[in-house]
Amino acid sequence: MPAEELRIVSFLKDLSPEELQMFLTLLHVREARKGERILTEGEPVHALSIVLRGTVHVRRKAGKREVMLGRIGVGGFFGEINLFDAGLATASILAMDNVHIGSIGHETLRTFMANNTTAGYKICAALLAEVSRRLRTTNQRLVNAVFWASTDATTAVRTNPED
Repeated sequence: MPAEELRIVSFLKDLSPEELQMFLTLLHVREARKGERILTEGEPVHALSIVLRGTVHVRRKAGKREVMLGRIGVGGFFGEINLFDAGLATASILAMDNVHIGSIGHETLRTFMANNTTAGYKICAALLAEVSRRLRTTNQRLVNAVFWASTDATTAVRTNPED
């Protein structure tokens, strides 16, 4: 895979050609078949993964069912939370078609960023920006869900108590 194809990944777009090439040498690429569970909610996560081809769905358990939280297409990624806060997967990832996934172990990525501080800063800053965007979106969805689930939603929009 040519390194320049990775420019579509938000946290890699600002890397120099040399930094991008070094990152690429650390990336392990594998294929996942349609329907394959790539990551399972509740299991440890040890790598940051990038969708290089295809689409995956993000799903989370809700009682006895799984609900879809979102889709990740080419250039999207998952496993970034555990890079900064080790823990278990907060959702499952399923291949919706035959996909190519590029993965880099968290320890390998931390070492790369420590040894290449300029690239490390660019990666961390871009990851933080993406995580912040996702948190804002999640917060807005939560507020909307709580508002619309309220039995008194019509009064919640009143601005004048005399209405």
